[in-house]
Amino acid sequence: MTAEQNDAVPPCASLRAQIVLRGTLRSLVIAALLCAVSYYHVAGMLEDDLLEQLEQYIGERGLREAQLFTQTERHHLAVEQQLLQQLQGVPLATGAALFDDYFEPWPDGTWRTRKGWYDGLLFKDGLVHGGFTGFIGQDVQLTPELRHRTALMAALLEWFGTAWTATGQYINYYLSAPENLLIGEFVGVPYLHQVPADTYFPGEIFVALANERQNPERRTVWSHFYFDRTAEMWMVSSLRPVYFRDRLVATLGQDILLDDFMQRTLGDALDGTGNIAFAEDGTLIAYEPMLQDIQAADGALRIDGRHPRLQRIFDAVVSQRRHSGVTEIDDAFLAYTRVDGPGWFLVNIYPKSLLQNKALGAAAIILGIALLGLLSEFAVLWLLIERHVLAPLRRFIGLTGRVGQGDFSELGGSELATRGDEFGLLARRFRATASELDSSRQALLAANRDLDALVAARTEALTEANEQLAKLATTDELSGLYNRRQFQTLVPAELARAGRLASTRLWATLAILDIDYFKQINDSYGHAVGDEVIRRIGQCLNQTHRRAGDFCFRLGGEEFALFTLAEQVEPTALAQAAAQLLEAIRGLAVRGHEGAPLQRLTVSAGVVCVPAEAGLSLERLYKLADDALYAAKAGGRDQARLVLLAEPSARLEFCVR
Repeated sequence: MTAEQNDAVPPCASLRAQIVLRGTLRSLVIAALLCAVSYYHVAGMLEDDLLEQLEQYIGERGLREAQLFTQTERHHLAVEQQLLQQLQGVPLATGAALFDDYFEPWPDGTWRTRKGWYDGLLFKDGLVHGGFTGFIGQDVQLTPELRHRTALMAALLEWFGTAWTATGQYINYYLSAPENLLIGEFVGVPYLHQVPADTYFPGEIFVALANERQNPERRTVWSHFYFDRTAEMWMVSSLRPVYFRDRLVATLGQDILLDDFMQRTLGDALDGTGNIAFAEDGTLIAYEPMLQDIQAADGALRIDGRHPRLQRIFDAVVSQRRHSGVTEIDDAFLAYTRVDGPGWFLVNIYPKSLLQNKALGAAAIILGIALLGLLSEFAVLWLLIERHVLAPLRRFIGLTGRVGQGDFSELGGSELATRGDEFGLLARRFRATASELDSSRQALLAANRDLDALVAARTEALTEANEQLAKLATTDELSGLYNRRQFQTLVPAELARAGRLASTRLWATLAILDIDYFKQINDSYGHAVGDEVIRRIGQCLNQTHRRAGDFCFRLGGEEFALFTLAEQVEPTALAQAAAQLLEAIRGLAVRGHEGAPLQRLTVSAGVVCVPAEAGLSLERLYKLADDALYAAKAGGRDQARLVLLAEPSARLEFCVR
């Protein structure tokens, strides 16, 4: 077997295969990066176009949806203007005389419209007038002014009511007065001929919502939307108070059918998107996945923590100050608009996945084109490597094999040494290799000595790192104090040591501290501010308890502990130290968002001091201090409850603020 055959390279390890494989991998990485850049570029362009389209769409949608409600408000303004003009211009006697044309007394003590005003009356103008009913409650004093005003209201209802209810968008139109009278056209029902005699309309929500107490601004008000189970229709009521000479004289009301609005909200959405409508107070009006829940709650279903995604949508939209626009949550764009009139929000939920899918499609096309180019490039590269690299390399391998067998004559006769490329340089360098072997060996010995020195240096660094790790195992990283593990190790050891000192009586003092309302700080200012509070309190404890034998711990969360052994304990000194600690913590200054100051930092503390006798356990000492801490919290927080136990029956307990 020849040297060339003996040193044959397996196909899987050939230089050509390695170059092509590595080149392919690197090119794929580059192609992937280009694809990613293309994806984000296309996604950015698509997002800009999408946001512009969504904003235009939702703005136009909001104007269209608001037409019905703004039209209702225009109805009210038209009736209000006519009523005020007639109250000002029609003589009192004229209006009062018309009253009996509309109303007649009933045996139950009420006044109601004559039956013909509902069934229809043929007038001189050849037209049939009717379709409405009216009611005046018992014990209402029919003064000439009230007769005058009531007749004018009935005439206006006769004029406007039928025209508006005939559109099919309204089921009624009514006018009421604070004296307990109501006139209205209720489609298909003589409603005010059927109500009981003791009915008091000023107390009903569809009248009272616009009175002086509930509507001091005297504006048009809208009720909550609701589902009428009798009519099986969604509705909302609009009310407009009318003031004449600074006195409430009438309330105009109209109930609007919302079935078309609900159907458009639920069904008229962009492909792949969904719509939602809700009121400013969080009442859910329309949302396809929860339609049955909305109906079961009669329109009183609120968005709350039970629906986290809806809560995020609600919070994101109501926080905006624009009438309409586009905002976003983590997984969707929200195109929102405020519907004029009731002030509801209509939101189109556009999942971000739709945009991502479009961008991924464009990126996939770019990646496919790049891969086709790579395949063509590597086919050419494969042939070039075979001709200009692998063939000369195989000849060089055969040459080195023969030289390895001692045949140095091949070096001079080989055509490789005469080449002007890298293979010629390699052949010439190979001839000089033997003379350089000794110098290489010396260099290797020197390198070994340097390596020994480096190992020694690394060993020293490792020792220092181990010492640092040992410190981290016993120290709380955030506060800089001992951690709970060290607390459970060090305190029992100190108690055991004190118990063995029979000649000296020592006192063990343990204080458990808890930051007051720490959860509120985290919830209001974030965990970064909460961490800063922990650090500052840890620094404060370290600065105020630095004597030998004093130990400070962070037990976890907002709970800290102080432990010390002393030969003598004076209650006054102990109380003074507790007061100083409370005051030092009150003086800590920690800033919230944008430099805003936090609420004052305070702690509650339970302090117990007992003789460190043999058998005293950490569990008993901790239980006494924790009970004192609970008493400090129950007493109002921002205080320390101190307990001294000289003997089991001799207990001194007092509070320090």
